Amino acid sequence: MNSSFANISVNKKLALGFGTVLFFTAILALVGWTSLDKLINRIDRISDIAQLSSNLTNLRVARLQYMLTDGDETAAQNMQSKLDAFKAQQESLRGRFTNPLNLKPMGELAQVTRDYETSLNSMRAVYRDAVKVRTDITSNAATATQVVEALDETVTRMDPSDPTRFDLSQRVNAARQDVLLAGNEVRGYTAKPDEKNEKAAFQQLDAAISRLDTLKAAFGASNGAQVAQFETALRNYRTALDAFKATAQTAGDVRKDLTTQGATIVKLGEQLYGLQMQLAQADTAKARNLQIGCVVLVMLLGILAAVVITRQITRPIRDTRYAGDRRAHRFRRSDSYGGHHPT
Repeated sequence: MNSSFANISVNKKLALGFGTVLFFTAILALVGWTSLDKLINRIDRISDIAQLSSNLTNLRVARLQYMLTDGDETAAQNMQSKLDAFKAQQESLRGRFTNPLNLKPMGELAQVTRDYETSLNSMRAVYRDAVKVRTDITSNAATATQVVEALDETVTRMDPSDPTRFDLSQRVNAARQDVLLAGNEVRGYTAKPDEKNEKAAFQQLDAAISRLDTLKAAFGASNGAQVAQFETALRNYRTALDAFKATAQTAGDVRKDLTTQGATIVKLGEQLYGLQMQLAQADTAKARNLQIGCVVLVMLLGILAAVVITRQITRPIRDTRYAGDRRAHRFRRSDSYGGHHPT
């Protein structure tokens, strides 16, 4: 191989030397580009997690707006669009987060998101039920009020000399008062369904129902149909209030689930963000070590190549010079012994 290399012309040897330098330069550039590409990719993943967190924040804000509007359909559509955006981005990330360290939290995030969507759908159902229940409460309260007014009109038409007229008027006024007080307490409860308001609403409505027997006895069979209507309205009122209590409890449970699930999603997002930072640091260290190793290796190989090529170029020159010196020395010796005389 040395003899074959030695037979190459000097120009080709110089070209080979420059080519070797360019080759090693290309290797360094390739290593640097690869390292930079990895860092850019990791930065993109960090940006993806930040965007995912932003979409989650938008979703939670939309959910709060939906709750503040008591289930407004426009707010519901806005909440659904934010949920769809969050799910779509999360699905797109699954194709890019291929590192085994990311797979477990990504899988957990997908499961919690499905649970979160289920809870949101439950909340929408609860608010739809609550609207219906509020309508029933209002309707039954209005019916009870109408029946009381009808009873009052019946008493008003009675003969003023009738000894029972005053007592019946008192009973009707008491029933009217019960309906008004119950309505006030129920409105307070439906506006702010806490334990205190719940207790007050049920106590007032139960008190009104408990006085039905006295009202029945006072009016007797003559106005039994109207009293029966009043009783039906009050009991339906109570049933609707029970339904509202159930929806309020369900809504409370769903809110707790959403709070827990939202916190879990945030935690998983922070975990993924932390993983990307760790992987970025690892990639940076790996790239730095790889570049240092490549620089050292290229320098060693470059020095070795320079030595080999220099020797291959200078050796023929040195041999030629040595041969010329020997020939000149031989000629000088011939002159000194008279072996060569000019003509």
